[in-house]
Amino acid sequence: MTTLIIGYGNQSRRDDGVGWFVLEQLAALDLPNVEMETSQQLEVEAAETISRFDAVIFVDAAIPEAPEPVQRTVVTPNFQSHAVAHYLTPADVLSLCKTLYHREPKAILFSIRGRDFNFGTTLSPEVEQAAREVVKQIVEIIRSASV
Repeated sequence: MTTLIIGYGNQSRRDDGVGWFVLEQLAALDLPNVEMETSQQLEVEAAETISRFDAVIFVDAAIPEAPEPVQRTVVTPNFQSHAVAHYLTPADVLSLCKTLYHREPKAILFSIRGRDFNFGTTLSPEVEQAAREVVKQIVEIIRSASV
């Protein structure tokens, strides 16, 4: 099984860069059959990229009001129009992949509750701790091939 892990967010806005942090930690582990990508936000082009994989894992920051420090969600295709023109969700990208490339990789989203979105490049201690837990969960998923 081939897996793509996408970490996205703004590295210059502290906890919003948690997706990048998780991928940095995972990159050091040299996981088999795994590729990784980082970006500021999800783009339409990601649909073509994920079409080449059996599974995709998305990692992003969540708003401070999120109910849990880490939320793990199975993503299903569901394109929706958004008020902000340059905004796509993992469900949007998966829907585009299904529509354009007739592929629907298994998909999971890890949302890590952010605390501090001010300018800066370090994570808050709570978010770093949650991110390290997400790294462990992703490693378990990859090793058991259960995306």
